[in-house]
Amino acid sequence: MEAKKQEIMGLLGSISPEQYHQQPDPASWSMGQVANHLYLSERNSLAYLRKKLSYPDLVPGYSPKSWLGIVAIKLVYLFHYKIKAPESINMWKVGIAMPYEELKLKWDELRQELISFIEQQEPIFGRHLAFNHPFAGRMTMHQMLIFMNDHIRHHQGQIMRIHQKLKMHHPAQ
Repeated sequence: MEAKKQEIMGLLGSISPEQYHQQPDPASWSMGQVANHLYLSERNSLAYLRKKLSYPDLVPGYSPKSWLGIVAIKLVYLFHYKIKAPESINMWKVGIAMPYEELKLKWDELRQELISFIEQQEPIFGRHLAFNHPFAGRMTMHQMLIFMNDHIRHHQGQIMRIHQKLKMHHPAQ
């Protein structure tokens, strides 16, 4: 997950601010918007975990059915089915993407917070359905990380396609 984030940020750090914010077409996000979407997804996931685990008696125990949500997400990515992002991470609703430097700083800090929080809480709540995905439902922290890895891989491909599309239209850049 971290390697994928670093690859994304490496590419975004190598392009101009104009390319970072340029949408390949009016109906598509820019590379910066996609990266901001990933950051917001992680930020909101950590906020949800913090809130949910502050009421430990209300966190449901593990259920093998939670794997069905992971399978559903994998099928969505496999068959390129598009799911509308929740409003809080939908870049059409959120507005302008943070500039690259600000995103890099905030995402690096957030990732460290996420790692620290999961390392601290996993021994206690690892067998609990601490996370609730808007499409796939309740899942463990381990399953949440599987989703996050798949999510970042999916959008990493999207960023690469946008980059290629922009290079085709502006080969000198």
